Amino acid sequence: MQSPIHVSFSIDKSYLQHFGVTLISLFENNPFTFHVHLFSGEFEESELQEIKKITENYHSLFTFYKLEHKDFDGFFLSNHITLASYYRIFIPELIDKSIPKLLHLDSDMIVKKNISELWNIEMGKIIIAGIPDPNQDGENNKRLGIPASHKYINAGVLLLNCDEWRKNNITSVLKEFIIRSGSMLNFHDQDALNKILFEHSLILPPKWNQQSAVFEMPRNKLLEVYGKNELDEAINDPSIIHYTGSSKPWDYLNLHPFKKEYFKYLEKTIWRNYTFKNVTITKRIQKLLMRILGVNRFQKLVSKALPSNKA
Repeated sequence: MQSPIHVSFSIDKSYLQHFGVTLISLFENNPFTFHVHLFSGEFEESELQEIKKITENYHSLFTFYKLEHKDFDGFFLSNHITLASYYRIFIPELIDKSIPKLLHLDSDMIVKKNISELWNIEMGKIIIAGIPDPNQDGENNKRLGIPASHKYINAGVLLLNCDEWRKNNITSVLKEFIIRSGSMLNFHDQDALNKILFEHSLILPPKWNQQSAVFEMPRNKLLEVYGKNELDEAINDPSIIHYTGSSKPWDYLNLHPFKKEYFKYLEKTIWRNYTFKNVTITKRIQKLLMRILGVNRFQKLVSKALPSNKA
């Protein structure tokens, strides 16, 4: 019997629906047995029956790991930064030690294609493999003291070498760094992962983590991060769509080119009757203007029209 593909997620309660959609997209496009590992500090197992049903319907396995608040003693928290921002760093230590490798995915994603090519990457002594974040412009490297020759990885899609992670006590190293750094970490565990593991990482093509910035940034800036062919593939034919940024496909004003993919898989869940919230006449007009002008141009016009804060 073929071993399952181990895939992990870490969510809070606000993302249960979106996690279900991501799962369905993964299962629908991959004829494999998966073992889904879900990490959260906000659920009881009894609240996850629908997720269990989804995994069972696709002949896969499901394990839930309840994280305790005491695991995060000393971590910086605020209204914006929650415990869920740090869940990822505990995963390789909490799963069964017989699991050598794990694919970690965020829950604001659509898995559009077969992931066997990604899963079968040989990692050797490499600890994490991921896709560069195009929207950093080198500032995060400077802030964290990472050499410019190393690309800053977006933590939404990570292939984790759990054997090497455990051998090098990476969870403990990350915890110590996070506690010591406090509010200096703008991007929470993603900053920590990049700082601690930049010499032990493998860069993957952007088709495995198509981030929303590829539709928002100037092409010349994107080509500083990605090669031409791999950028074109990520834009036109991605394997994994990652709805990064504050605007998500379940928001009325969102105009993501692959927005319909979210609703395609939402239709296959118990949340299929989801409707947009607080759709006012003002929002309808705003969306129409965004379609006509483009999001960036619309935002520039709005910022010019707003009164200046200068004295």
